Amino acid sequence: MKFKLTHTAAAVACAAALGFGSLANANTAAPTSATLIAKGSSGTMTPFLVDAQGRTLYTLSKENKAACDEACMKHWEPVVSESRPLGRDILPGLLKAEKNEQGVSQVSYGGLPLYRFDGDKQPGDMNGQGFADVGVMVSVLGTADKPEVAGEKVEATPELMAAGAKVFSSTCAACHGAEGQGAFGTKLEGFDRLANAPALLSTIIHGLNSMPALGGQFNDEQVAAVATYVRNSWGNKFGGVSAEQAKAAR
Repeated sequence: MKFKLTHTAAAVACAAALGFGSLANANTAAPTSATLIAKGSSGTMTPFLVDAQGRTLYTLSKENKAACDEACMKHWEPVVSESRPLGRDILPGLLKAEKNEQGVSQVSYGGLPLYRFDGDKQPGDMNGQGFADVGVMVSVLGTADKPEVAGEKVEATPELMAAGAKVFSSTCAACHGAEGQGAFGTKLEGFDRLANAPALLSTIIHGLNSMPALGGQFNDEQVAAVATYVRNSWGNKFGGVSAEQAKAAR
């Protein structure tokens, strides 16, 4: 497993690493300064969040967290930070540190509180995924789901691309540029995060930051078409997206 850890400076990485050493458990963890959140990758799996040591980070499922009793919660250590967390090769605007119910300054990403799992003993372990039906990995786009390995193969047919181009030119080009060059919105040309189809679909349907939610405006076929178009234009070659995948993302 390969992890790409990014740091604003070597000193920051060292400080973060030293700070993590003082974390005992979810009940006694003391805040550290300048906690680093980085991007982890593994083969064809889409990028996910890791800490300064490369350990996988998780959030806890809102639907099942209530069923995680005291014994269950002992396995989950909040990621804490005294000051604003640091991030690179992720979306730093999604990072926050806020007091949780225990009064600890816990790091969140896109509103998802972050945790380490005590069953992960080394970088690359992902044993917390699905633990007690509550642990969920977090993608770099702030979605709470296990980043997908390349799944269903969908061909970017000329018909699908044409339908996507129509949706893009009428709704998306004003912000992202007619050629994906970026304007008010993100530059899509050569944008490697488009490889994460589930995260892209979630962003189109539900919105993210300044990106408005378009799920009420587009049907599943239109969402799939425009997702396919941006994933396969301007040098991007990430394959097609199906209407079934769009429906599953709603």
